[in-house]
Amino acid sequence: MVVIRSRSPSSRTGKGVRTMGSEVTVNPEIIKKRMWLAYQYACSNPANERMDCVHALITKLADPQINMHVFLQEAADTIKAKLGIKEITIGLRSTSDELYRYEVMAGLSDSEWEAHKKLSYRLDDFYSQEVYKSMQISRFTRLLLAEDNPYANGEEATYERELMLQSKRKSLDDAIEGDYLDICIFGKGDDLLGWIEISETENGRFPDTETIKCLELLASVIGVALARRDDNEGKRFRRT
Repeated sequence: MVVIRSRSPSSRTGKGVRTMGSEVTVNPEIIKKRMWLAYQYACSNPANERMDCVHALITKLADPQINMHVFLQEAADTIKAKLGIKEITIGLRSTSDELYRYEVMAGLSDSEWEAHKKLSYRLDDFYSQEVYKSMQISRFTRLLLAEDNPYANGEEATYERELMLQSKRKSLDDAIEGDYLDICIFGKGDDLLGWIEISETENGRFPDTETIKCLELLASVIGVALARRDDNEGKRFRRT
């Protein structure tokens, strides 16, 4: 039993709290139960399912022998199934030529994915405002809107251009064909190792802040895992 001494006696009592003269006693068992119930309630809130699915993915990265391609495919599938995103692609930097290429996807048509797989990018391409006019909304995430035509030559088959031109935005929350967000996957410092690209949502609106934060968390942990993998491969290479 926790005892709190009060300078003046109080006659008010609450559940698990008693006053005894100038002393207030708090039942620690009630504290434990209250905390447990609060956590269970939070877990039952549908809004927390997003964090739960991201947490489940993160725990798998503790395996040092994890197959990153398989993991990234599972991550893309989970994002589509649990976060209300219709189309997800994840790209990585190649250790052989330092170019960035799409690695996995969820939600794209076969023809769109084939078009994505043919593409490769240099680091400078990601930061080219001439081609990819974007708004940086955080250290990790940038927003690209259809009105700015954020597509380079050769990317015509990766989206439905006619639909983009015909789409009309009716409110500030509306997401249309051609909009997308890039969530950067960083290694050490600002070393760009890859990115998560999301477009279209189940409700036709931009992802909310909580969803973006979940994806940024996932991207950060993927970055740590990729940096660890690259370090290990570098050590093996030096030993040979």
